[in-house]
Amino acid sequence: MLSIVARSITFARPAAATSVPLVMMFSFAEVKPVAPAPASGDSTAVVPAAADTVSVAVAIPTAADSLVLESRLTRAELRPALEQYFGRFNNDPALVRQVARAVLREAERQNVAPSLIAAVLVTENTTLKPAAESSVGATGLMQVMPMHAGKLGCDSADLVDVDSNICHGTKILARNLRRTKSASTALLRYNGCVRGTNTPDCHRYPGRVLARAGRLRQEILAAVEPRGVEIVAMAER
Repeated sequence: MLSIVARSITFARPAAATSVPLVMMFSFAEVKPVAPAPASGDSTAVVPAAADTVSVAVAIPTAADSLVLESRLTRAELRPALEQYFGRFNNDPALVRQVARAVLREAERQNVAPSLIAAVLVTENTTLKPAAESSVGATGLMQVMPMHAGKLGCDSADLVDVDSNICHGTKILARNLRRTKSASTALLRYNGCVRGTNTPDCHRYPGRVLARAGRLRQEILAAVEPRGVEIVAMAER
């Protein structure tokens, strides 16, 4: 259980009439949020827009609140938890550090939750092998299809390169999130699951990714809590 400590974070109360679908997109600390969050929907969230604010201290954040809390953390607060997480899947410290930093950099650039990017990456490539290639040609850490290489404004078209691959993968994910306004639908598109005829169980993909992301988010919050991040909940909607 997360305890209450020194410093407060204030959440905005979104407008009552909001009906924007919940997606895993947000702006990092000190950056304006992208959209208000509704009371129900996917188990993911958009950061609430600035409105009248109320701070309510709680010990266990909801799934939506925990995503907002994640967005309030700095790279320095997030990086150790991500490195520990990736270290479970690969024992190369240099690679783990590079992956964590690339995830945080692209998360900030694209306004996508680091926990979601990390969850997609680990679901796609459980051993964190940069040169991994699937039977259909998907390449690298985030299993990006070659047709995207060099077309998304990343510094390199090399999908085996850690930074380039995570740049490509995150941009594809962010584009899907913006277009669909749904984390589940965005993940289906990322996985190439449209009708599910070629891979009948591909519709399970969003659930697996979102479950990973949720667990990682709770680990991140638990890791930073001793350093003074107060857990607060959104005011009752």
